[in-house]
Amino acid sequence: MRHLITILVVFTALVSYAQPPDSVTIELADTLVLKSESNFGEKVGRFLGIDNDEEIKNLKETVGYQQELIEQLSSMATEPVVIIKTVPNLDEAAAASLKKDAAFLDNLPSTYNSLSKGDLAKITKEIDDKIIELTKHRDSLLKNKGSNELISAKNNVINSLEREKKVIKLSGDAIDLENENGSLNSKNTELKAQEDRLRKYLYTALIFLTLLILLISVILQRRAIKSKDGTIEEQFANINKKNTYLEYAARLIRHDMHSGINTYMPRGINGLEKRISQEEMKQAKLDTSFKMLKEGLAHTQRVYTSVYEFTNIVKKNVILERKKIDLTELINTFVSTTSYSSQVEVEKLIEAEVNSTLFCNAVDNLIKNGLKYNDSQEKNVRIYMKGNDLIIQDNGRGLDSKEFDKIKLAHAVGEDAGLGINISIAILEEHGFKVSCEKVETGTKIKISIKND
Repeated sequence: MRHLITILVVFTALVSYAQPPDSVTIELADTLVLKSESNFGEKVGRFLGIDNDEEIKNLKETVGYQQELIEQLSSMATEPVVIIKTVPNLDEAAAASLKKDAAFLDNLPSTYNSLSKGDLAKITKEIDDKIIELTKHRDSLLKNKGSNELISAKNNVINSLEREKKVIKLSGDAIDLENENGSLNSKNTELKAQEDRLRKYLYTALIFLTLLILLISVILQRRAIKSKDGTIEEQFANINKKNTYLEYAARLIRHDMHSGINTYMPRGINGLEKRISQEEMKQAKLDTSFKMLKEGLAHTQRVYTSVYEFTNIVKKNVILERKKIDLTELINTFVSTTSYSSQVEVEKLIEAEVNSTLFCNAVDNLIKNGLKYNDSQEKNVRIYMKGNDLIIQDNGRGLDSKEFDKIKLAHAVGEDAGLGINISIAILEEHGFKVSCEKVETGTKIKISIKND
């Protein structure tokens, strides 16, 4: 709602020209109702965000003031009131001049949003020309002492046009901002494209770097494997060398010691028994020594038999010699010759196919282990059957399955701990038996699952 003061002056001048001076009822003519100033307010309002611009602040104040006057005029237009004002009659030329000014204002665009900068410049040029024309006319009226109301109307029109120029300038600034924003958007699009390209390059570089790392890892791994293969080959060579020594030692035991232990020594003892009577031995106090000599020979023969059986295991393609035997009698006979026989209780067992020498050695190691690692005052071991499981149970501190496996692992990595247990397990597994361990409140249970086909 622009040019409020100008509209009021032009309106009163035209009314005085069209009607007698004593008229009290005034109707607002459609030709004098200029464009809605709400558009002007919207134009200015779009730029009110620039609070640091003093010019915009002043325009905001002016728009607010004009808004109040417009509301009063709108009320007057809808509900006509009596205007008591004496306006001198204007001549025909002055009225035509005011109509021309009103027509120029009315022909201005209601909004400049859709106009180009060229159109805005053209309209600004037209407004400048009109201001020059109005200024000359006003100065002529002042010089010739023309009507004050007409001079005031011209000034108001000039002021309205100056404000219109400011609105056009703001519209031009808005176009510049839009163009700059478009340029920024274009640059932003270009930057995004560059970012996408850079991201692709980065992904490519990462993939290449990952492949390079994998390649280096493979090369290093191959070198490590090659080094380990060399170490393993060296260890195999040492093992084969030691196996050769072991095989030679086994041959010496099986053949060369056999004659001394199982032939010459027994013949010598038998010869002494034939030539020297028991009474002569007692008189010479040789009976005890002779008894120890016989028991020592018997022990040596048992050891030789065990070693012989062990050395047979290391041969290639060897089948373990077994025969079905009563385990109760076998273990009782073996235990009776040991120093700990009084600490072992053997209950009724089953018959099974075993290598008697190796099986007794395995059971003997497990019995010794149960007595050795035992803190009880009266150490004892009980051997009994539970289903198909032969149980060797002691009353010691107790050994659980994890500790049992740890002892086996210790021997596997070259430690001395658990050597007897591992030999026992190896012998029993060679028989096809499975060995497990369970800790109970009263000690340890070693279970030997026997397949009794």
